Amino acid sequence: MRRFLSLFLILVIVMGALPAATGQQEVIPLSSSIYSEMDLLFLITGSGTPSGSRPWTKAEASQMFSRIDRDGLKETGRELYDSIATTLETGLRWNLSDGFSLSAYLDLSLELYGHSNTDFSSQGAWEYSFVDRRPLARARLDMALSDYFYTYADLQYGYGPYTYDDTLPRLQESGHTLVGALVPDSSLNNLRYFDSNTPLVQYTKKWATNVLPASKHFDFQWPKRAVFSVGTDTLNFSLSRDKISWGNSKIGNFVVDDHVDYHEYARFTTFSRYFKYEALTIFFDTHYAAYDHFQVLLAHRLEFRPWDVLTVAVSENVMYKDKVFQLQYLNPAFILHNLNNHSTLNAIAHAEIDWVPAPSLRLYGQVALDQATAPNEGDNEEVAAWALLAGLEWGKELKKGILTTLLEGSMATPHMYRREAVDFLMAQRYAGLPDGHWDTQKFDYIGSPYGGDALVFLSETRYILPDSLTLALTMKSSFHGEVSMYTPMDDKNSPYGSKLFSKDKIAMRFSASLSGSYVIEHTPRFLHSIELFSSLSLLMRGQYSQSARAFVYTGWDGQLVLGATITV
Repeated sequence: MRRFLSLFLILVIVMGALPAATGQQEVIPLSSSIYSEMDLLFLITGSGTPSGSRPWTKAEASQMFSRIDRDGLKETGRELYDSIATTLETGLRWNLSDGFSLSAYLDLSLELYGHSNTDFSSQGAWEYSFVDRRPLARARLDMALSDYFYTYADLQYGYGPYTYDDTLPRLQESGHTLVGALVPDSSLNNLRYFDSNTPLVQYTKKWATNVLPASKHFDFQWPKRAVFSVGTDTLNFSLSRDKISWGNSKIGNFVVDDHVDYHEYARFTTFSRYFKYEALTIFFDTHYAAYDHFQVLLAHRLEFRPWDVLTVAVSENVMYKDKVFQLQYLNPAFILHNLNNHSTLNAIAHAEIDWVPAPSLRLYGQVALDQATAPNEGDNEEVAAWALLAGLEWGKELKKGILTTLLEGSMATPHMYRREAVDFLMAQRYAGLPDGHWDTQKFDYIGSPYGGDALVFLSETRYILPDSLTLALTMKSSFHGEVSMYTPMDDKNSPYGSKLFSKDKIAMRFSASLSGSYVIEHTPRFLHSIELFSSLSLLMRGQYSQSARAFVYTGWDGQLVLGATITV
């Protein structure tokens, strides 16, 4: 590591004098602050909402950003505007005379985790969990050719989702007979797996860090992010392993959400000031199965902006699972629900709305309908499944920063994402040591991390100083019935129906988190940036019995995270 760092610093010094160039097809990662900053700028100016289909390219972000007039902003708004403009105008690190440009960065992160109750021992029991935690070291490489081509890949050294010390269960040993339609009985094959509730050693420790004591704990899934992107100033095509998100929900978006580690997808977008079209195909690993098949999500999304203050998006999304791929299904202009094959397809219709009726106030919502049926479908009629989300956000410039408050609620009925033949579940394969863990699967929902049979409320208050300080207080309450991804489903004669909490037990959880981050502005020349961050969380969980009308308290936990990232 020391030798690699020395060589990297020499490269920075030698090439530091070369001018930078803007690569318009650069895909901005969802971890970038530009998304929250753009949302804030549009909110306080009453300019509506930027596109909820993310990530954006720089070309798309620049097109949206051009709607804002800097001259009409107050001092804090101008600082926020300038922060976004700097991000969009700063291209790759070094530029050659033939239009080729490249960047190389090294992120060194140190994190400390502590909690008071070791019974909170799974990824889902932590507010700051695996997808949030940073690797000890990450090298990033970008390359671009003019404004038409961009590619990115990273190398990282950090903990995997499980470690060498973990003894992971097998499905047959755990008592599960299936994982929805994803893993039916015939393909169990003594599969080793974990999910958000599986106890893991790294989350059990009272005190832990992201410093690996041995390389045997290393995350073998890398590059964790890999992007190939080509396009113009109004369209883009990308092949990526990356996070992707449709919607602005803080709880979880219904179709595609960024709570998972990554998705692997092909994506086409074209956009103007008032319209955006997207065709998306997400590819899923089926290596776990004892029978040969493929699974992909075919989706298309249309986003309209009839007025500056209103954005409406509709999408049709089909999970497609079969042995032979029918190429005609790739036509994104087709109404995919009309393919009408229940044994290989499951469709979710989805709509979003964002409305800013006045500067500083935003109302938004989402609705999803899983496998809608017409009144005369007869034997094909299935149990209704739907999900609904609503939120309100208010923001105000306060001294040199911006204060925002957000309230959001989300619900999904028991059959949401779940069907007999094809469902909206995913398996992500993680390689690790020791032997026998090489094909370990993590099971998850593609959309909302809570799945169906769930009711969730969230409030968040943030104070932001552009380019410097972020403070946030987040409170969340969730109520989850007994229907999960392991519950057997019958599409026509379900005992769960479309009613929430149709079985007796309701799992309840409450969390309150105070978090903050600070970017040090003045750093030595050889450093790109220094960020300090921390969070303090209080969690409580319990279970309510509807038949006994009694609540059983099962525990609480205090969780602390301290961290710093240096980028060179």
